[in-house]
Amino acid sequence: MTTKVLDTTGDTSYVKAWQKTTRDIYAESIRNARDMGQARLNYSRLNMVTTLSKNETEDWFSFTTTSRGKLRLTAINVSAAQKENEKSSKETNLDDELEDAVNNYEKAIEQFRGQDLKVEVYQYVNNRQTLVATNEEGKGKQTEAFEKLMRGQFDVSRKGTFYVHVTTKDGNPVKEDTLYALQVQMGDKYKHDYTTQEQSIDHTKMTKADMALAKAQDAIGSATASSRVLAGQSAANLLAAGYTNMATLNQKSTSTAARIFSLLA
Repeated sequence: MTTKVLDTTGDTSYVKAWQKTTRDIYAESIRNARDMGQARLNYSRLNMVTTLSKNETEDWFSFTTTSRGKLRLTAINVSAAQKENEKSSKETNLDDELEDAVNNYEKAIEQFRGQDLKVEVYQYVNNRQTLVATNEEGKGKQTEAFEKLMRGQFDVSRKGTFYVHVTTKDGNPVKEDTLYALQVQMGDKYKHDYTTQEQSIDHTKMTKADMALAKAQDAIGSATASSRVLAGQSAANLLAAGYTNMATLNQKSTSTAARIFSLLA
């Protein structure tokens, strides 16, 4: 089923909307990054909505580019935007925040930095984990590359997988739940809109020793896990089923934001 919508160029087109759900995990690493999907030129748009939960330190996600072209990665701190909007009694609309971030990427970058959060983008180069871009200041080409990503001017010359690492600047856990969103797109239009909504888990009862054990077990592929990790993580149901076709959405009347926030309700 499809619905008539306006794409980002203002042309009339038909867009299919898809959704999947993933669950947060304790033993975060690039090896078990949750997959956002495939970014294809003028074909797909990928959305990830998730929370860096209280006492959590990091999240890892991945997406694959299947075309050459200009790549955009928009990262917004929704919690920071909500706090800012509350001061002026303004309603927080995720679509508006994402659009504002495209037009004013400097502000979006500062909202992450202001909460002492880092966004890093990695690729494997010659089988080595390599930092490609970061919102952290003073990192030279990597800082410039992140600004290009936020502007949608990052050149992708070949197919590949990108890994997005959202973490704290000082490596310490966050003190409160922080809702944020990532959006990936190649080109200026899309035919398929994919949204991943991640379910958070309780990190407040996890000690540093528990976290270290979970990471060590992940690194060696151990089948033996801490009972506390298993209890909190519900390992048997770690990842939900794949994308399912959603009811079609008219972007002019039913926004991505409305869909996402209805999922989070």
